[in-house]
Amino acid sequence: MSNYLGRRLLAAAVLMLPAATASLQGQSQVGHDPEHSPYHDLRATHQFTLSGGYLAGGGGRLAVGPRQGPLFGLRYSLSLGAVELRLGVHDGNLQRKVMDPTAPPDKQVADTVRQQVLIADGGFSLRLTGAKTWHGFMPYVGASAGLATGSVVLEDNSGFTFSKRFMFGPHLGVRYYTRGSLGVWVEGWDPMWRLVYPLSFFQPSTGVTPLLVTGTDPAKEWVHNPTLMVGFSLTMR
Repeated sequence: MSNYLGRRLLAAAVLMLPAATASLQGQSQVGHDPEHSPYHDLRATHQFTLSGGYLAGGGGRLAVGPRQGPLFGLRYSLSLGAVELRLGVHDGNLQRKVMDPTAPPDKQVADTVRQQVLIADGGFSLRLTGAKTWHGFMPYVGASAGLATGSVVLEDNSGFTFSKRFMFGPHLGVRYYTRGSLGVWVEGWDPMWRLVYPLSFFQPSTGVTPLLVTGTDPAKEWVHNPTLMVGFSLTMR
């Protein structure tokens, strides 16, 4: 009799299990009706972004590196849940100084010129709200690395060049997605690259103060380039 009763209770428990599971799942929705929840799934896999902004770097201790100017470019992003992979190409029309290490101190700044710098990078972003938006917003942080290629500056005969430089840097931002396929975003980005100073900056002509001091000033210098970017995205599944 006890075995029979035990089998009946076990069968009843098995039949009640789906209903109990559904009840627990309903309670785990943190009190939000899905229709009125501030969180919504982002059903976009691919994103194509037209971006623009302003780079405000220092150009190094002598400001001979590309340092200030507008950036425009394109980005492609692939969504993998809470992680997003990204590729980008940006073209900058940046300002920099040209130095004359053979001139007297008051004439060593020979000119201020523009240099085109192409930045190609790839990286990742971590979505802080996962694969969901909060009231349409999605904050994120990440990093990228790539190559910065500068155009030839004919006015510079000092021996300093900025041609191809490895770059990397962190970024953080926030996106806003409409219920359609469009999104807008604002991002802070800090691409960093290294400047290499020529020997002429340390050993000028006789009687001229050197631009840099041997043993005190390094021949190589990493520089930060704080950049503010905005963009418009087209999202696709």
